[in-house]
Amino acid sequence: MARRGTLLGSLNEISSRDQELKAGISADGVLYVAAPDDAVSALDFYGAGLGLQPWPMVAAGFGTYVAPSLDVLMGASWAVPAVVAQGQDAGAPMPQGAEGPAMTIQAVPNDALYMDGSLWGMYGGASSPANEFGSQAAEAWAQGHTGSMTNVIGVIDGGIDYTHPDLYLNIWLNQREIPTSLRASLSDIDSDGLITFRDLNGSANTTYVLDYNGNGRIEAGDLLNDTRWENGADEDGNGYLDDLIGWDFADNDNDPMDPMDGDGHGTHVAGTIGAMGGNGIGVVGVNWNVQLVALQIFSADGDGAGDVAAINYFTGAAINARAAGSAENFIATNNSWGGGPYGQTLLDAIVAAAQQDILFVGAAGNDTSNNDASPSYPDGYSTAPTTGYEAVISVASITSTGSLSDFSNFGATSVDIAAPGSEISSTLPNGQYGSSDGTSMATPHVTGAIALYASLFPNATGAQIRAALLSSVTFTASLNDRVATDGRLNIPAMLAVAPPVTEFADWLDGSKNADNLSGLGGNDMLKAGDGADTLDGGAGADTLDGGAGNDLFIISDTLDSVIETAGGGTDTIITSVSMTLPGQVEAMHIASNVSGVTITGGAGNDILMGNGLANTFNGGAGDDVILAGNVTLADIYALFAT
Repeated sequence: MARRGTLLGSLNEISSRDQELKAGISADGVLYVAAPDDAVSALDFYGAGLGLQPWPMVAAGFGTYVAPSLDVLMGASWAVPAVVAQGQDAGAPMPQGAEGPAMTIQAVPNDALYMDGSLWGMYGGASSPANEFGSQAAEAWAQGHTGSMTNVIGVIDGGIDYTHPDLYLNIWLNQREIPTSLRASLSDIDSDGLITFRDLNGSANTTYVLDYNGNGRIEAGDLLNDTRWENGADEDGNGYLDDLIGWDFADNDNDPMDPMDGDGHGTHVAGTIGAMGGNGIGVVGVNWNVQLVALQIFSADGDGAGDVAAINYFTGAAINARAAGSAENFIATNNSWGGGPYGQTLLDAIVAAAQQDILFVGAAGNDTSNNDASPSYPDGYSTAPTTGYEAVISVASITSTGSLSDFSNFGATSVDIAAPGSEISSTLPNGQYGSSDGTSMATPHVTGAIALYASLFPNATGAQIRAALLSSVTFTASLNDRVATDGRLNIPAMLAVAPPVTEFADWLDGSKNADNLSGLGGNDMLKAGDGADTLDGGAGADTLDGGAGNDLFIISDTLDSVIETAGGGTDTIITSVSMTLPGQVEAMHIASNVSGVTITGGAGNDILMGNGLANTFNGGAGDDVILAGNVTLADIYALFAT
């Protein structure tokens, strides 16, 4: 993604307009730099405290400055030759705050196993090294797409080695479990609206973390040994104490570490989705920037338990994040497991996740079996009859020569797509790396592609992401009539498929003017400014947040909408579903066009107005006025005019 380039002092000195662009820095690889021939501190990027990184600007002819390749913060996003500014004489520094044109960023990994040819699954036909049967991830990186720390992926597996030097920055930190005693003091160094391990490794947060294991970095193991963080409290109220990074459902504790004496399956899967890129070591995942939730359902001996609970945990975390207005985007779970019989409870959990726009990416299986004739679960489940779209994606495996892997299951209707799954190198526990085979290895390539797509189109619905994935495959002869799409994963082709604008799940922000913000069917966040706004949620489960003005909220077709009116003003809510209003507000509420609606006022002084139909009004704790009969908006405005 292109953004304009401005030569600035540091991330803390960005103008108000640039502050709006700042949140996309991690995902887009945007560089805000000091000045030509000046030094750029790693602290300016992520606060990593790595000391000063010299970055001389090289004149490249009249009107252009070119930055040489640069690696910062162990490769967060920044191996980037980039055109930074135009319109200036060669050698003349651009004035502070002056604006340049859009920048094109190229991210080229320097990770050891990528460079030596081991990561064929990440290559493309035009990358170096190259393999046309790879996922083409390298070509997406070259376009500047390396992921986003706001994206959250659930890894339902055998746990993750969260201390791994290629993974520790990309482990999810549960925002709602951060102890209240610390939360207000922590610095969001990269200004993405979240506290992540990238922030905790910054010098601004050193007072609140401690390197317990002495490995020179702050990772999840340090927090799980720090009583300030692991404090025995359930801050997010989800029933899981100190679930800072996920949960171990096999042992029922808060430490989902991939056992060192196991096969490292979960850590291997995690590395393909989101191993850190550009840090000069090991491997690189499809996403250089992403948050991975460790949801452990397998013990060291391979016994599985808690698959339903793990899915429900991820779904609950997504619901809580949206209710809190968090910047997190819970996108999908990776499920490189299976083999059990049909189970209604498991299907119900997958459906509940799908209703929250969470995709379920599953491995087709390794039995050389036709899943059309003999269904494999859980990838054989379908959410379409309940949700109206298919959230389950079944993945087969191909080799580096484009053949269907000799172990891979297939199915002309039941298996959706194929991806690299033979001889896949990735992370292993205890800081190790290794190669493995299976549809388990193919699945995280697809999950990674889904997360990368969401970093480019954060408002896309699950149905839209699935459609982009499956409509962009590259036809492959060996897959003809073996998978439903007849093709293999092609990540840059997927990124080129933009979702239809008319079906976005939106996050719309009003200005200080009088705005009309309308959701269009997805699960929307509509946030008004200080003007007199109209917020129409549409059919999804929406969050409508009024500003200080006199706002009109319109809710329909769902019981899940969340109203926040604490910004002040006298607000009007038109609803066709029963609801309980928030406390300490002064608002008018109308039950519209439907009977049997129950409206409960909050603690404020509410005016509850009927529409002539059979509805129930509960005033709540404040001094309320309850009016029955046919009431129009004109009547309401006339009432307040007097």
